Amino acid sequence: MDYRRFGDHLVVRIDRGDEIITALTEVADLEKIKLASVQGIGACDRVKFSLYNVEEQSYSPTELHEELELTSLNGNISLMDGQHYGHYHATFGRSDGSVVGGHLNEAFVSGTGEIFIQIIAGEVERSKDEVETGLNLFDFNKYHD
Repeated sequence: MDYRRFGDHLVVRIDRGDEIITALTEVADLEKIKLASVQGIGACDRVKFSLYNVEEQSYSPTELHEELELTSLNGNISLMDGQHYGHYHATFGRSDGSVVGGHLNEAFVSGTGEIFIQIIAGEVERSKDEVETGLNLFDFNKYHD
């Protein structure tokens, strides 16, 4: 993984064999990112993504071990309990032209990953919604300038 900073934008190259979320967490730590938008593309050969069932408050994971195009990575970096918290969704194109995806849990790069991070001034914390959804939601009551 390597990256360059251009003002409030980071251009990240994720190398063959690297795991995307791990690399993005490393960049967030190095750059002390408190809030950012993330987007990217690339190629992966081992991925794990999930669909969240709100009623059951649980994820149903899917794992794939095949050549896939990372057609879209979207997400954000915020804070939870003072630590970087990445929330990413991804879609992957298969060789038959079908597309699969969901909440990204893990993705290993087979060719390259090209990721853009736009840093946003400020910070947003997250808190777990214990009552309705079970999700870690933006908590604007914890907002700090």
